Amino acid sequence: MDIKEQLKQKLNLSDADFAKPMPIPTKWSRPFWDGAGQHKLLLKQCKDCGHIDHPPYLYCTECHSDDHEWIEASGKATLYAFAINEYGVPFPFMPDLPYVLGLVDLKEGPRMITNIVECDHNMLKNGMELEVVFEDVSKEVSLPKWKPIKP
Repeated sequence: MDIKEQLKQKLNLSDADFAKPMPIPTKWSRPFWDGAGQHKLLLKQCKDCGHIDHPPYLYCTECHSDDHEWIEASGKATLYAFAINEYGVPFPFMPDLPYVLGLVDLKEGPRMITNIVECDHNMLKNGMELEVVFEDVSKEVSLPKWKPIKP
């Protein structure tokens, strides 16, 4: 019996208690999520000053312009910091334990909070190079995550 079933029985929980929160796209973030659904990492770039915001905001956080375009990112990043979660998480995330939560610096400039996947946790180190991968969590939602680039 897996951890989810054990918890459901022991604590009288339902499947609804294990439903993970899903992103709710806004008017200004929808292109990001639509791109993720196509396994493309899209970023919002200001046409006036060139600043790239992530997460995407209604206006540029650098110059306050609302004139922007969506660009496809390189899909490359550097690990800035990470934590390996081993306990003390909400019920929906317990079956995933242990998992890695990371801050990554995209080649295009922004910093993104994400999961680091497909790696031995003992091999993680700040400054390592990463590449984007996408997890299709539903028909409507794909989440960008990052894995180490193999030498």
